[in-house]
Amino acid sequence: MINLDNNLEDLKQKINQLDLSLNESELDLLRNELDKLTPFVFGGEKLVPKIERLTINRLLPDNNNETVKEIKLLKNPPAEYVKKHGRANLVGQSVFYGTFILPTALLELKPQNGDIVTISKWKLKNETDPLMIYPVIDYYNCKDLQLRNEFHRYIQKYPKELQEIIITDNLLLAFYFGREVDRNKHHNYIYSAHYADKILNSYFDGKIDAIIYPSVQDSTNSPNIAIKPDVFNEKYEIEEINEFLVVTDGKRSIFLESRKKTNNVDKLGIIKW
Repeated sequence: MINLDNNLEDLKQKINQLDLSLNESELDLLRNELDKLTPFVFGGEKLVPKIERLTINRLLPDNNNETVKEIKLLKNPPAEYVKKHGRANLVGQSVFYGTFILPTALLELKPQNGDIVTISKWKLKNETDPLMIYPVIDYYNCKDLQLRNEFHRYIQKYPKELQEIIITDNLLLAFYFGREVDRNKHHNYIYSAHYADKILNSYFDGKIDAIIYPSVQDSTNSPNIAIKPDVFNEKYEIEEINEFLVVTDGKRSIFLESRKKTNNVDKLGIIKW
């Protein structure tokens, strides 16, 4: 029998040794190779009643560290502005990234001292309307017992040998999504970005709405979420918008000084501070 654990560890080592930023011409070849490996992917329903998103104002188009005035700027960016691969997006592909606790977002985005940031809190329009989720699962260390149990039930319909392969497939995806990547070398996100595209748009008949995956920067592995923009717009509405000034020592300590708060957005999408 093939030793799946050894094969997986060998593959991880080879991937970690590659730096695609040094040879961008290899991206298409790599994606063609990844297309030959179709992992077992399942979707499970999960109620996600609230999501938070941290926006660094100065990184928005035509914003000079100023107050955000339009609600659309707090959502996913237009696809034409997406110039880099991300953990769950290809170049030219927009998804809504969110989290569930503020410290995770701060660790992920690392705002600088003096930045004005906007924290938008979103809630389901219909509080009983679940998302179809693909959970990035490290099967043996998954903290979300609901999703782990659903994954376990899903694989029970297959023979034991195939169950092991399915688990290994998902351990490999968990590795792709959990890799530490230098954001200045965004091409190295291609592994997770490629499979995120497939998961959201191809696998499971395209029915998966979102991917939940553990934060790389947060040592507690708190989850992040990447949602299809049309699904987010259909299912979620603003609950509260807060603006803060960032005060940081340039290390791990980040403090937020509150500036203003509102939940008032008019029909044209203009934020009424």
